[in-house]
Amino acid sequence: MDIRRSLGLVAASALLFSGSAAAVTMSSGQSATILWSGTYDGAILSASATFSLTSLTATEALFRVDVANTTATGEPGRNRLTSFGITDISPNITEAFTQNNGTGPAWKAAMDTNFPGFQTIELCIWAGTNCSGGGTGGLLEGRSDWFNLRLVGSFAGSIELGEPFPSKWQSVGNSGGSVEFGGCVDGRCGSGSSVPEPGPVALFALGLVGLTLRKRLKPQ
Repeated sequence: MDIRRSLGLVAASALLFSGSAAAVTMSSGQSATILWSGTYDGAILSASATFSLTSLTATEALFRVDVANTTATGEPGRNRLTSFGITDISPNITEAFTQNNGTGPAWKAAMDTNFPGFQTIELCIWAGTNCSGGGTGGLLEGRSDWFNLRLVGSFAGSIELGEPFPSKWQSVGNSGGSVEFGGCVDGRCGSGSSVPEPGPVALFALGLVGLTLRKRLKPQ
């Protein structure tokens, strides 16, 4: 392998393993849908949450959030969607409130909360005991619900929702365990999706290229 080919492999590795951030920028009247799908302990799970930005002022962003647990009712387990979240919101928010529609589970919101497996996220929404789960709450398979979400901050005409978009499920599959995985927004999946992170593989590949270059450049 000559030096030019080695450099080409470096460039190819960087393109192959670089992840694109999944984020969506919204202005008033627009909507964005987060999709989750995954398989755990014999159950095929799927859900969605559509954020419709009904109003945006200099200090408030008002959303209607339509959430659906689209898991088929024939899957093993009860497969409850108990919480989901947005890791990064730009500009940063200072407060978050929910207003439920009076039917279905009671959704709550919290800021800068630990989401197990995803560490701290900027916004968590849950229908169980808390963001980490627990209890018997959540949205059952085949059910849908909606609520209003009010975010307080300092906005300048738009708001950005950024990945990862974690979700937590309980009473899943044959054993009734729990699982977490990330989602995609409007078809764009970032590093928080359920696809394994390629970072360590990329580093290994680049390391091998570096060793090859060092060997080729070493004086004879």
